Amino acid sequence: MDQLIAKLSKLDIVRGDLDYHLIRATMVILFFFFSCQKWFDYEAHALVPFISHGPLIFWLIPAFGIRGAAFFLGSVELLFGCIMFLGFWNKKLGVLAALGSCATYVGTVTIIPFFPEPWAAPAGGFPAATLPFLFLVKDIVLLAASVYLLKQDILRASNTERLHEMKIVQREATP
Repeated sequence: MDQLIAKLSKLDIVRGDLDYHLIRATMVILFFFFSCQKWFDYEAHALVPFISHGPLIFWLIPAFGIRGAAFFLGSVELLFGCIMFLGFWNKKLGVLAALGSCATYVGTVTIIPFFPEPWAAPAGGFPAATLPFLFLVKDIVLLAASVYLLKQDILRASNTERLHEMKIVQREATP
């Protein structure tokens, strides 16, 4: 096993930024697809049980109505997806997008403990979960991916800032 690990550790795919770029690209695509769904009436009505049981987003339907809540969520997701895309080139925008992504998935993950009837009674209950409940559970992984991007973007933005400061110091020191 040690030899396998030693060989794998030398691969460019392991040493490079593929994981970072793959996760960022995947998040951009997911935000785009999730946001597009919110513009359809069927999706707006399918979101009602999720929104109404969300401790952080329950206020959306009383504030905007069913369609307005879906439009709001879709617009926010599209905005975060666009900023996430720009984060490929601008690390500060990457930090902003990752923060927004973290907030998005905190908002959905907090629904999990409050979701009604999460266990599939026809299958005997726990651990057999209902499909809507499982739809929420996937957001735990998306929250973890968002935290990973946030960490990477903070480190990359701070390194870029340090490099910029070093160049200024070098220019000032050069006669």
